[in-house]
Amino acid sequence: MEKQNKHTFVYWDRVFIALCIFVLIIILIVTGIKGIINAFTEDNKSVAVQANTGTAVIGSDQNLLVCIDAGHGGEEDCGAISFDESRFECDDDLKIALAVERYLKELGANVLMTREDDKYVGLYSRPQIANDADADLYVSLHRNSAETGQGVEVWVNYDAPDDDTLLAKNILDGLDKVGISQNRGVQFGYQGYDPTAKVNYVVNEKSFMPSCLVELGFITDDEDNKLFDENLDAYAESIAEAIVKTADELNIIEINNIDQE
Repeated sequence: MEKQNKHTFVYWDRVFIALCIFVLIIILIVTGIKGIINAFTEDNKSVAVQANTGTAVIGSDQNLLVCIDAGHGGEEDCGAISFDESRFECDDDLKIALAVERYLKELGANVLMTREDDKYVGLYSRPQIANDADADLYVSLHRNSAETGQGVEVWVNYDAPDDDTLLAKNILDGLDKVGISQNRGVQFGYQGYDPTAKVNYVVNEKSFMPSCLVELGFITDDEDNKLFDENLDAYAESIAEAIVKTADELNIIEINNIDQE
């Protein structure tokens, strides 16, 4: 008996349809994965630029000039010293000032520094630098000291001008959100004097623009020093954001904000 040849019939139209469906499924899967990745990427971008006051971006058609004053400096004026004499205020002031300068520039601000290295700058010369340049805002950065004491405080003129107080409050609120040992509040006048004595820090009294003096923790307190070192970048970013936020609220510039939760 002869063997019958078995023929296999391939339905090419069905193969083609199945292949198309397979390719379509792959495209949908890849598109979905890309969408998820992009969503996370955008979220991360938002988080990266969102500091304590939200995202602030200064448009290229706007101009904001901020004077950042790193307190003390040079052999003539090292400022406060830690109890073990290993830490000098002038060094810490410069570290935080340079970091604030970097973040302000990233946000689109122009920055004028009273010093960029360890050199002496006269006390009255500091606000004059800002005045001569017609700066919009002035922030002087310092560390505090005492036999006992810790925390952050921000000083403005004894008569509490609204614009200066707003700047000080925004900076203090931002630092508080990052994390400080104690919020000592916005202070008026000069340490040790009642506001009615009408005594001011020179940088506040002689500057023509809204200004404040930030005492960023006590250099004589171990916890404050630890927080300063661990949060240097976060402190600087929050100060920069607060400065730009204040400029917006004072109608010096307009910024774009990402809404916070």
